[in-house]
Amino acid sequence: EALSSNEWAVPSKAAILNRIRWAMFEKTAAKEYESVWSGDDANGGESADHQRHDTNNNNEQIRMECESLKGSFDPDAFATFVRSQFPYFCNTMVSASSSFVTEEATRQPLVFLESGGGSQVPRVVTEAVVASMSNRDRSVVGRAYQTEARQVLLSLLTGDNTNDNILVMGSNATALLKTLAQQYRNNGLLTEEDEIVIASENHLSNVLPWIAAAKSTGASIKWWTTNSLFDAPIDSQGRKEASLSESPMLSDLISSKTKVVAVSHASNILGCVRDIPSICTLVHEITGGSGHVVVDGVAASPHLLSPDAFHGDRVPNWYVVSLHKSFGPHLGCLVGKRSSALELHHRDSTTLLLSDEVVYKHWELGTMNFEACAGAIALKEYVDMIGKEALRRYVLEGEYDGDARQLLHSGKRTSNSNNSLINAARTCIHISETRLLHHLLNYLQKTCFNSVRVIQDVGAMKVDDCTNSSLADSSNAFSNLPIVSFVHASIPSNDIVQHCRNHGLVCRACKFLSTERLWKEMRIQRDEDVVRFSLAHYNTIGDIDRAIEVLELLRLGGDKCNLPRC
Repeated sequence: EALSSNEWAVPSKAAILNRIRWAMFEKTAAKEYESVWSGDDANGGESADHQRHDTNNNNEQIRMECESLKGSFDPDAFATFVRSQFPYFCNTMVSASSSFVTEEATRQPLVFLESGGGSQVPRVVTEAVVASMSNRDRSVVGRAYQTEARQVLLSLLTGDNTNDNILVMGSNATALLKTLAQQYRNNGLLTEEDEIVIASENHLSNVLPWIAAAKSTGASIKWWTTNSLFDAPIDSQGRKEASLSESPMLSDLISSKTKVVAVSHASNILGCVRDIPSICTLVHEITGGSGHVVVDGVAASPHLLSPDAFHGDRVPNWYVVSLHKSFGPHLGCLVGKRSSALELHHRDSTTLLLSDEVVYKHWELGTMNFEACAGAIALKEYVDMIGKEALRRYVLEGEYDGDARQLLHSGKRTSNSNNSLINAARTCIHISETRLLHHLLNYLQKTCFNSVRVIQDVGAMKVDDCTNSSLADSSNAFSNLPIVSFVHASIPSNDIVQHCRNHGLVCRACKFLSTERLWKEMRIQRDEDVVRFSLAHYNTIGDIDRAIEVLELLRLGGDKCNLPRC
């Protein structure tokens, strides 16, 4: 039976065992990883550095974040509370009539590890969507939904920076990015003298529109790569020559001619969180403010809730998300700096006279999806619910204590209390997700070491010479998301996914609309897909244990599954 928002289940025997397992795992994780990666040139000739996750750093991050909670943070109880808010986890069992599952799987609840393709949706959101469809009044009720959704999403995505930014809505992130690139082209913001820098790890939605804009305007394309000189020409001494059009060092690519820098807050394959404030600062300093940073936040927003991209003086010119991957309805949101939006539509002396409403009309053509707007409003309610529970149960330390207490006791909301709830929610989400990530990686990288290669960032991608990497500041402890992609030495990725689905494990294998460049940089065969397990805060250690059990069936008894052994 589903728990109410104020009820917590009495820990079961399995939950207690999970807690003991986690305590033991946390103590031994660093040692285990060290032993796994002690050998050189493992995994089919590739260096250990190519495979290595910065596990010691991650374990230290978990320890520090757990210490920021007074008392004991119980991730199992947190997961129980969260899952009680999702109809999927209250109702879903594999149907016995399903043709794609085995008899064994029909006795198991589905384990959902495909949130990257579209997350499950909390009850409060689905109820809001249904309610909005039960009371249609386009000009009054519908318009009110649209206005409130814009305000709520802007607050959720930017934190305190609502006054300096605007938000437009559309069908999805892909459509919004395509329209954005077209407007840069059609409104004269791109010329043959300009340069566009694109990250090779980007989803194609933040690649193809800019390539098309470059072709039509004559602008040049440069590539920020994840690996060092992967495809550079060889000089007479047999050394790779430096390239002016591609580099893992972003500062090598930015010049006074740079007009657009298209990057990902996190790759939907690699799961590494990039340091957006540092990127924005670099681009602003070199271009004098004429270069615009366009960030795809789709993969990052379900885990980070995104305000960290808007910290500091330098923030993205454009930041896009898709709510259907962030526990919401199908709705795309594009946050833009107000100055960038105005520049996009009028570049003369009348710029400052252009109202936000006029800007919205350039983007939001026809009737808005008011039902999705209602769901978006409720999505903020869900985030607040998690934040309140975290504050009530664990009393987070920090600057937001006073405002948070006022919110909990009196219900009065301030801008600081809004940030308090978001920060509390994202902290609990991160602690929970990171232990799941480590548990899964520990299995794949140790038990399956000789046969499985996890596709990971190699650490070459940097913003400039002053930073150790392009990853988000380690003090924020959000450098890796619970996205794990891998390939097997002998079993095709799609066969692995079919085996998983036969046993009630929902995952996917494909290229996930990645660039061909990324495949080359990661040394993946052109026609090869990768298996991806994309987790969320509603997943549990039990889910990962079940995934390991299913993969072990394949590893130890591949012949029984009509597949080769691992």
